[in-house]
Amino acid sequence: MKINSLKIIISIFILFIIIAATFFILQNLKNKEEESQEISYEIVNMITDLRLGISDFDSIHPYLTNNIKIIYINQLIFEPLLTITEDYKVTNCLAKEWSKLEENSYLIKLKENVKWQDNSEFTATDVKFSIEQLKKLKNSIYYENIKNINSIEIIDNYTVRIELTQEIPFFEYNLIFPIISSKQYKDTNIQNTNKIPIGTGKYKISKIEKDKIELEKNNNYRNIDMEDSNFKTISINIYDSAGKVYNAFKLGSIDFIHTNNNNIEEYIGTMGYEKKIYLNREYDYLALNCKDSILQFKEIRQAISKVIDKEKITVSVLENKATVANYPIDPNNYLLKNYVYKKTNVEKAKEILKEAGWKFEYGIWQKEIDGITKTINIDLAVEQDDTQRIKVAEELKNQLELVGIKINIKKISQTQYQSYLENHQYEMLLTGVYTSISPDLNLFLGKNNLANFENSEINIILKDLNNIKDEELIKEKYNRIFEIYDEEIPYVGLYFNNDIIAYSKNLLGDIKTNWYSIFYNFSNWYR
Repeated sequence: MKINSLKIIISIFILFIIIAATFFILQNLKNKEEESQEISYEIVNMITDLRLGISDFDSIHPYLTNNIKIIYINQLIFEPLLTITEDYKVTNCLAKEWSKLEENSYLIKLKENVKWQDNSEFTATDVKFSIEQLKKLKNSIYYENIKNINSIEIIDNYTVRIELTQEIPFFEYNLIFPIISSKQYKDTNIQNTNKIPIGTGKYKISKIEKDKIELEKNNNYRNIDMEDSNFKTISINIYDSAGKVYNAFKLGSIDFIHTNNNNIEEYIGTMGYEKKIYLNREYDYLALNCKDSILQFKEIRQAISKVIDKEKITVSVLENKATVANYPIDPNNYLLKNYVYKKTNVEKAKEILKEAGWKFEYGIWQKEIDGITKTINIDLAVEQDDTQRIKVAEELKNQLELVGIKINIKKISQTQYQSYLENHQYEMLLTGVYTSISPDLNLFLGKNNLANFENSEINIILKDLNNIKDEELIKEKYNRIFEIYDEEIPYVGLYFNNDIIAYSKNLLGDIKTNWYSIFYNFSNWYR
């Protein structure tokens, strides 16, 4: 018995040693694996230069360039009073807070811990100077932002008061233009100087050469530790054509490109990179003349909206180069958080017409109104030189005529097209617009709108929105606008055109974009 007990004890002891040894070996392997991962991560982050490429370079100065790629890059160098979030909310940047005092008057408080990249202090003088300079530059892309500013008064070093020539809905969305240094240009015309412009952003321009611009981290940037980037430098390679930019990307000479060329794969292939597609500002839609002898009837506008298959248009006609949209607001906007694309429902369209007294006879919808037989026979106008919209118009005609809504495509001259836009004398018009960064809908639904649409409740809401800052209440107001819009159908939204960013598979991080900025979350990108 004693011998057996001893054997059991020895066996347990040996088993314990084996388990302990195994644990030690596994732990050692795990530590080595973690060390390997840490070393690998450090090796990845040793690459501290981001390489970009642009063509059609004009100027690095934010007020003088018209190159969208430079405009995006400048967001890393210069800062506005207010900026725009990924979901299109306006938020603080150089401004600490802002308030609307009266219809035409705004008070803006500035942040006090801001330094220019030459270590001088940012003050209200710089804001006043920037607005005054833009007033002189009618060709600047930012002129529209400030053209309705009548005067700017410096209250103190960190407070300004802006007076407008008239009330501007959501005027705060205009305060997204870059601020420049008054001290740098004190005795110099910004259009006639070779000075390297300075900003208050996370990066500063360190060198400008014929074929390259180099940026480096701005060590004077506030909160540098909180928003530190993995890239110490950014190299912007300048090429004399977009084709050379694409070729440089294909060869691995640059890491990231932005383009509105939806045929990009023809130039850079389909492998070796990642890409993201996002909506740009180009919004196409059908305007329905609400005072037309036929389209004045709401049920016809409703039926048209139910029949149109937008997905088929974007896929078969536009070859996936556009994204379906219902409204002239980006579907990613915070006001459309519960956005649901309203799909085609042909049977519902027929039901709507029948309930309103229309009869489908001899291949067309008819109804006797005031002793006269009316038929749903509509002229669809489209500009004759716009090949893409002509293709879309032909698809719309095919879709609508399948349910008996007769469409006559009128290919009109540029002069006639402009006349329709100005005089609103048409039946149905296929058109488009560059949407505003602001959610203001007065262009579409306010007085003298393109669709000749009138609704007293919407007019009241649009006026109320001028004086509301509470986000939830704003969303409630917009929900009601969209309810009325979907009931009345003054327009049929079709699609937003797409832009693309393509980037090397070696470029990692949370890469997000919208048409305002392509550098959201830039601080966590790495290569």
